[in-house]
Amino acid sequence: MSGVRKVGKRVLPGGAVESFRRLRALVRYLRTLSYEVYDRQKTYHVEELEGELIARRPDITERMMKDLLERTDILLQELHRQLEALRARQGSELQELRARVEELTTQSAELRAELERVRAEPAAAQ
Repeated sequence: MSGVRKVGKRVLPGGAVESFRRLRALVRYLRTLSYEVYDRQKTYHVEELEGELIARRPDITERMMKDLLERTDILLQELHRQLEALRARQGSELQELRARVEELTTQSAELRAELERVRAEPAAAQ
């Protein structure tokens, strides 16, 4: 194809080559635009069909709503389970931290008492 282009560039006048390029660009643009418009129209028809089907058949709407509510309920239950697991995990960690703080408080009190006793011994010896 590039050979045909080279010959066309040599033989045809410059204005004709530019006109041909513009024509090809226009054709590519219109082809792309037509695909886009077709896709939009096709989607619109599907949505329109769904709307008509739902309007004509209330039983389908009811089933769809039940299914949607069941799925939402299942999702909420799973989220609730995850929250409870997180609360339990954090609760046990909090209890461990409280026990550790209590232990450190006890050790601190023992060290203070020992320090007071050590301070008191030299004063009593003098």
